[in-house]
Amino acid sequence: SSGINAEYGGDVLMEMDSYVGHVASFLKDKGIDKETIVMFTSDNGPWEYKCNLAGSNVPYVGGWQKVKGGGGGSAKATTWEGGHRVPFIISWPGVIKSGVSNDLASALDILPTLAHITGVELASDRVYDGVQLPLFEPCNATRTLFLFGDTQMEIRALRYGKYKVFYATNPYPDCGNSTGRGFLYHNPALVFDLSLDPGETIPLTDLSGTFYTEVENLMNTQRHSIYSTFRSTVDWSSDNSKVPCCNHSNPYCNCVH
Repeated sequence: SSGINAEYGGDVLMEMDSYVGHVASFLKDKGIDKETIVMFTSDNGPWEYKCNLAGSNVPYVGGWQKVKGGGGGSAKATTWEGGHRVPFIISWPGVIKSGVSNDLASALDILPTLAHITGVELASDRVYDGVQLPLFEPCNATRTLFLFGDTQMEIRALRYGKYKVFYATNPYPDCGNSTGRGFLYHNPALVFDLSLDPGETIPLTDLSGTFYTEVENLMNTQRHSIYSTFRSTVDWSSDNSKVPCCNHSNPYCNCVH
């Protein structure tokens, strides 16, 4: 037992820390740690529906949703910061200097960054939404814009520099299974200054019409780029013969004791 309150997943954190430590130790013992890039990140923020079992998204609490939106989740499966902010740690001893960066980054940036490092030429028949991360050398492609897709597969929020803009909010069930006022469109859009209000609590009211026009044009440009370029299609078919199991009454079971 970790000794940490179980409702905060202390044992899970202890196990994760242990396994990551094993990987780091293995690389060092084999003498290949300086030739290996290690990245640690997550796919999304905590699942608020699971209450404290999934961790905490403080300080990215989606305060507007909790008050003006009538409640509801503001973490995983939402476009609030608590649903998208995740840890990202990268280690390459002797190449990447230790420290903390405040640059904007996305998991989408990993592919073009590794391609650049390894000298791999990416396919030219599509547009890549990622940019090269400035890990150890200056880069011209700095990221200032993020798009946030919601659970309906629509882009209704974006990050523009220090600003977060919502054209609609769509909460996910919170710990009490509440979705507050539910799906809401916003005209004018809700805008938060994340440098001053990371909890997205008080929307700005003194922005010019020019700002809204500029942001909307950026949104439309990016949407056009996404919808007009190559888009992969998920194959949801299944093959029961590949199902791992040890149930001998199942004709598709391949497990042998």
